[in-house]
Amino acid sequence: MTKRLAALALFVLVAIAAVGPIRSYDYFWQLAAGRWIVDHHALPTTDPLALASEKTEWINGEWLWQVAAFIAHNAGGDNAMSIYHALVVAAIFTVAFLFAETDAGIALALCAVAFAGASDRLGVRPATEAALFTVVAIGILGARCAPLPRVIAYAVLTIVWINVHPSALLAPVLAAIAMFIDVRRWTLAAVSAAALFVNPYGWKAIIAPFKLSALIRSGQFVNAEWQPSPWASFPLLYVTIAATILFFIVAKERRANLWRMAMFALLAFLAVRYVRNQGLYFAALPLLVPPVRKLSRNLSLGFAVAALVPLGWAMQRYEHATGADPRYYPLRAVARLKSYALPGNIYNADQFGGLIEWELYPQRRALTDGRNELFEKFIAADDKAHHDSRAWHAMIVQYDLALSVDEYMREKMEVLDVRSGERRMLPASLVRYRRRDWALIAFDDVAMVFARRDKFPAALLDRIEYRWLVPDDPHIRFINEQIHVEARAEVQRAKRELGELDVVKELEAGVN
Repeated sequence: MTKRLAALALFVLVAIAAVGPIRSYDYFWQLAAGRWIVDHHALPTTDPLALASEKTEWINGEWLWQVAAFIAHNAGGDNAMSIYHALVVAAIFTVAFLFAETDAGIALALCAVAFAGASDRLGVRPATEAALFTVVAIGILGARCAPLPRVIAYAVLTIVWINVHPSALLAPVLAAIAMFIDVRRWTLAAVSAAALFVNPYGWKAIIAPFKLSALIRSGQFVNAEWQPSPWASFPLLYVTIAATILFFIVAKERRANLWRMAMFALLAFLAVRYVRNQGLYFAALPLLVPPVRKLSRNLSLGFAVAALVPLGWAMQRYEHATGADPRYYPLRAVARLKSYALPGNIYNADQFGGLIEWELYPQRRALTDGRNELFEKFIAADDKAHHDSRAWHAMIVQYDLALSVDEYMREKMEVLDVRSGERRMLPASLVRYRRRDWALIAFDDVAMVFARRDKFPAALLDRIEYRWLVPDDPHIRFINEQIHVEARAEVQRAKRELGELDVVKELEAGVN
């Protein structure tokens, strides 16, 4: 009963600490994909969402999560998804605590430290459910139960896992490592390997993660999640690795802990190799530290109380709002664009593509949404377009772009005045989106929205355009007093239409 109460307390505290705004850039395109699947009662064979994706076969290994997330979102929106996510995170460490064979006080402390380490990496995305599946898998492998129920449970877990996240490839590997416990558990590894094929793509779903890893290693683009985990940025990762190795060294039952040692080595290597794998490592950590079974009551209670320190640290470190974070997504800018109902294809920074797909598809198409494996050619072309005006204009023609939702680039760009030969530093938006060609029609603290002048009636753009405001350089000087007066009026209009945004406050300070 005491352990159950401790588990309940841990669940409640972690759930409270894990409530936070949604910041995963994958979130909205995952919802859009789930909506597409539900609407069409099928899985797409090629990517239907983004304009510039390569129309090769899309191996969507997270389809089941997408469908479940879309249904859950329909029931309660982004706020409900924040709460649901907090409950999943709480379940990860509560299940780890219940499966842990070590002293209850030590288990609580380990789970609290693991949560503190994982909290940055467990976003509203399928990888969080994968962390839960990793914990359940290790728990099943280490539990004492009849062989047949264990095999059935593990097979079912593997099937669900491979349709939620590609990290399901770990399932048979972990089962093979469990042969250190009992060699007869080879059946678990065999059944789990066979269960991986129970997915809509068969063997292609199994090789897809390896193809993506090879693409990342090619160096054609940089994704922070696929970078190694540096010590300076993730000290707790390396501290827990060092501490656990020390536990293994001093542990008396070394042979009994061989399976834990092997799983720990695998997950620690993956976490160090790729930032994205830290969630799996920390989720499993409480089950992999060599257990201490005999501890005095007072000492055990001391560890339990100590668990409040990492929990409190995590709780005070993060904002505990719900819903999508307006500091990460251009929610107001895209809402404004949606209200105008302007047709046409949209250029966008990749991190905004999911929101555009969620809000505007299929009437308007985003160019990209950051799914690296589907945009190999576009990523290179987009990088060139950022440095070559001819490539930029070629992209506009190629995709018939009428609109743009682009990020702020605070660094100014050097341009050459062909008439005077003078070199000048201008705000990036004035260089990339020359006002004679593009009209600024909306903005917020995250992005600016532009419309091509030759795609829309001049009278329409005159009504919605911010002609004189330059959001990426709020303190720009105006060439005459008349423009200055008009800019002040536009700032007041922005306050009415867009609200009390930080960028609007900066613009107001700039014109006063």
